[in-house]
Amino acid sequence: MNVVAVTNKISNKLNNMQAVRQIVDVKDNILEILLPDDFKAEKVEVIILRLETQTSKKEVANFRGSLNLTDAQYADFQENVTKSREEW
Repeated sequence: MNVVAVTNKISNKLNNMQAVRQIVDVKDNILEILLPDDFKAEKVEVIILRLETQTSKKEVANFRGSLNLTDAQYADFQENVTKSREEW
């Protein structure tokens, strides 16, 4: 089986947690997960998510103005967006 994988390894040294993210091709409902040599574990948790294609800017632009917010609603929305960004 030919599996194309892009692997990003993230190490969190504070709690010794290792995570591996791979984007793989699925063929006949089978996928193969290749772990780095230094990833040592006897048991792992696997979460599988379908990879959606990226939305082009042109498609996003089609939704501009769709909400038809009042000025007060728009100001409230912008305030909430700003607050949520500050939390990150």
